[in-house]
Amino acid sequence: MLRYDSSIIIDRPVEIVFEYMQDIDREREWQPNLREAEQLPKGEPGVGTRRRYVSEFMGKRFENVYVNTIYEPNRRVTYKSARESDTQAEGEITWEPVDSGTRVTMRVSVEVGGLLRFVPKSLITSLGTKELEDALARAKARLESSD
Repeated sequence: MLRYDSSIIIDRPVEIVFEYMQDIDREREWQPNLREAEQLPKGEPGVGTRRRYVSEFMGKRFENVYVNTIYEPNRRVTYKSARESDTQAEGEITWEPVDSGTRVTMRVSVEVGGLLRFVPKSLITSLGTKELEDALARAKARLESSD
């Protein structure tokens, strides 16, 4: 499995950052490669909540369903790909209060398969890390520019 992660400090309280990042209807605002996002069932997420995403990576379309395996509001969410997903992955997002706001850390582990198995692993890791960095920078910009 390939692993990559990124972290950023957002100058907003944990509750605001968590609420924004867990709002399925707002995820496309801060995840630039995300094309569609849907939560099943609708409503308050928790353990077992499924989220269906359509995204692009390296010019290829991927459709994945992730299932929350841990859901601790304002602290941590972990998820794992459902069997029907194009990519098998596991991830974790943590929110930690710090003096200047919230430290958000995203970690992803992905099993490379299909045509991606022919791409150098270092390139996939580099692009995956950049995607996380870009997403976190966009979330920071959105949250810090809002009133």
